[in-house]
Amino acid sequence: MRIFKKLSLFSRSALLAGTALLPSLCFAEPANQTLVMVGSDLEICSSSKPKNCSTKESIIGKQENVFSVTKQSIKKIDQFWPNNNTKHRDHVVAVLNKLTHKEFQKVSKATLLWAWRDLDNQVLSSLSESEFNYVFDILEVVILNKQNQRITERVYKDLTTETSTTDILDFVAASLKTTTKSPTILAVTASSRDPYESADFYEGLLNFKGVESSWLPLTPALAKAITSKQCESLDSLRTDSMGVFNRETIYPDRIKAEKALCDKGVDHLVKLIENATGMMFNGGDQSLTRKVLFDDNGKQYPWTHAILQRPLLVGTSAGTAVQSGGKNEYGSVPMISNGTSLAAMREGSFAVSPPSERCENECSNKLSSDSLTYEKQGGLGSFTYGVLDTHFSERNRTMRLARLLADTGQKHGFGVDETTALVSIRAGGTSLMTVIGKSGVVHVQSDAKNSGAISYWPVGTVIDVTKDGFNLAKRTVDNALPSIKIPPLPMQRFGTIFSDAKLRSLVQAMCLTQEQQAVAQHDEFLLDLNATENTHYYRVNTSSTGCAVENLAFKVKTF
Repeated sequence: MRIFKKLSLFSRSALLAGTALLPSLCFAEPANQTLVMVGSDLEICSSSKPKNCSTKESIIGKQENVFSVTKQSIKKIDQFWPNNNTKHRDHVVAVLNKLTHKEFQKVSKATLLWAWRDLDNQVLSSLSESEFNYVFDILEVVILNKQNQRITERVYKDLTTETSTTDILDFVAASLKTTTKSPTILAVTASSRDPYESADFYEGLLNFKGVESSWLPLTPALAKAITSKQCESLDSLRTDSMGVFNRETIYPDRIKAEKALCDKGVDHLVKLIENATGMMFNGGDQSLTRKVLFDDNGKQYPWTHAILQRPLLVGTSAGTAVQSGGKNEYGSVPMISNGTSLAAMREGSFAVSPPSERCENECSNKLSSDSLTYEKQGGLGSFTYGVLDTHFSERNRTMRLARLLADTGQKHGFGVDETTALVSIRAGGTSLMTVIGKSGVVHVQSDAKNSGAISYWPVGTVIDVTKDGFNLAKRTVDNALPSIKIPPLPMQRFGTIFSDAKLRSLVQAMCLTQEQQAVAQHDEFLLDLNATENTHYYRVNTSSTGCAVENLAFKVKTF
């Protein structure tokens, strides 16, 4: 039986009832709101992700983007090259002219990239991000059925093999239905460079029985056009502000919907959002999501406040990270945008835009592709308790989050593991949090640049939110499972601790063995983990990540 099904405390009504036991907080704006913050994209069965399906026999729909190298597309690339770098243009045209034979008329992006690399990898590697995207946007072709209609990606939630995904979606659906009799939810896909490509998937993902769901064409181009009354310039704004090309050919229905929304004006858009029960932000790049919330001067768009007031806000990956923001007692809450733990410990953090995805070694602003970057003014600001981070344990991001907290003066960070959701519920001036899904959430408290405390909240944990901080709820402690007898940890220094999910594994081992101290290293860094009088261990569930940890002290030194 699944953990989600076993624990009655995951019912929304039970969670809300529990808030009555908590003291009043200063975090009650809006008074009643649920945030579902997922640490990754959801592993869901769809026509483009058959590996997540229990069977592939009945799966139909768009499987992947298709590209075609033709004389016509090469001519267009040559004529409308996006910048003045004629050397790059000429090299690209020369390579593509060698790929015009029948074999490359309709191929996947991966196939085309491999063929290009075989011919001239140097040319491919030299392209800027905008040049690379331009070439492949122009080469992409629309996929049509026999009726000349666009084939869409289709989602099959009932065939999804990852039960943690369906647990999270069930919670979202229940939250919508208990809020109002006629719930609606809008999907915003602005985290994607190409938000039109993602629209099919998120409409299918949010297709719940008894819930009206739809894609909201809130893109950076629309935000600029609708506020400046330049809807006729959407095509050029799409190119200039988003770096996407040829979308009217690939997704004509989505482009038409974007134009129709723009023509109706700002007041209509605000009203549309105000009438929605919930909104969902997709995964991708949180810096892109921010572009539909704030203008180029950092000022909120007219609809941003309406988004903040929705009874339910859902985010996956970047859609979670962008919810960090606003202000708390420690100042402005920043939004993390890039970086690894090792780079963070070596270089510190930078309040600049993240490096390009195609940058490898030396990038703009003297950054590397691993540099820790953040947005000083934060994101949406629906979550003001501290900084949110995602893909957390799997990408070993504890030390990058700890360093950002230390550099910005924030006290609390919350790292959400993949296929896991941190749920924050405010009701009637009180608040609590819980964890649903697959693994857990790491709570990081920073004391100094390289020290602090970490807690691990597995699925099933309920967290009391008080003026003194975040603690395991009494019901979680009282329902803890008995300890199990396993051998103690070996007396050794654990290696490469900041790679993969090794830090989570070590912390779980300490919890299960009731270990008081452990030492690990990675390159020049030495990590000390020590239990103090404030450290507690509880088995919350029987999974490999089911041991709850409170306030395990950490310190990193170099040697």
